[in-house]
Amino acid sequence: MSPVRAESYADRLPPLVPKEERNIDHLSDEMADVLYPGRRPRPFRIGLTFVGFDGPAGARAVELARRSSVYRETSSSDGLRHYAGFDSARARVLRDLFDLVGQRHGTEVRVDGKRVPYAHELWLPLMWIFVSGEA
Repeated sequence: MSPVRAESYADRLPPLVPKEERNIDHLSDEMADVLYPGRRPRPFRIGLTFVGFDGPAGARAVELARRSSVYRETSSSDGLRHYAGFDSARARVLRDLFDLVGQRHGTEVRVDGKRVPYAHELWLPLMWIFVSGEA
């Protein structure tokens, strides 16, 4: 009985790059989802994107946004834009932030970082279910 042989010369070459990294901590969540779908579980998040504004309400909004597990600032033509993503454990902070910035021009609700239909009308009220101690 003869040993099984590779079909081509390329099949006999050793792999140059491993097919899968052992440690993917250095990758962003988005890149990890693209390269290794489902390998890094991450919580479901609802986020708010809003333009910074002056006054005590603006300072309070930025303070609440910085309490989120995912916070980013970017420059835009409107001014400094803030993004804050909240998981279910911080639903109350999300609600308090939305009370401050929800009616302002340029505020967007994002579901897992993406714009989706009915995010304001459907997804936010579903998130309010996680707000405990409601009177």
